[in-house]
Amino acid sequence: MAKDGTRRGGARIGAGRKKKPLADKIAEGKTSNAKVLYRPDAFDYMDTPPPKEYLTVPQKDGSQLYAEEIYNETWDWLKAHGCDGLVAKQLIENYAQVSARHIYCEEKLTQYGMLAQHPTTGEPISSPYVKMSLDYMKQANQIWYQIFNIVKENCSTGYEGSNPQNDLMEKLLRRHK
Repeated sequence: MAKDGTRRGGARIGAGRKKKPLADKIAEGKTSNAKVLYRPDAFDYMDTPPPKEYLTVPQKDGSQLYAEEIYNETWDWLKAHGCDGLVAKQLIENYAQVSARHIYCEEKLTQYGMLAQHPTTGEPISSPYVKMSLDYMKQANQIWYQIFNIVKENCSTGYEGSNPQNDLMEKLLRRHK
């Protein structure tokens, strides 16, 4: 308790020693204190569940989002690392949706440009797609970090390599042919 009588202080979020990934614990031979939540050899791999309908609905302008493709790629990546049973399907769907919307905003920025016209004064203003794109990118990164931490802490093999999030820029570049 602080001098002024308020209850402040205590443990801070993120304070303390960081957890070691399961693969590192196994490599060091410290399997006695390693919690293995999921063993790929003990269970059959889950089939990729079909995405919810809202991930496949066409946009108002008739274009199709990449949400279904991102969802399938992320699920396949999790399956390859044996962590498909640990990550909630809703988390993968949220990641796919916000990543696809980020790509959509970037496409609109390419199409319309970085400037827009103010509706009443006619003066140039920043395009609303700039802010939306940044917000979606931030959301996608936060959700991806959650997914990646689950894989990092529970994957008994190496988790480096093909990262589905690295393919977002490639999707942007492929879309503009």
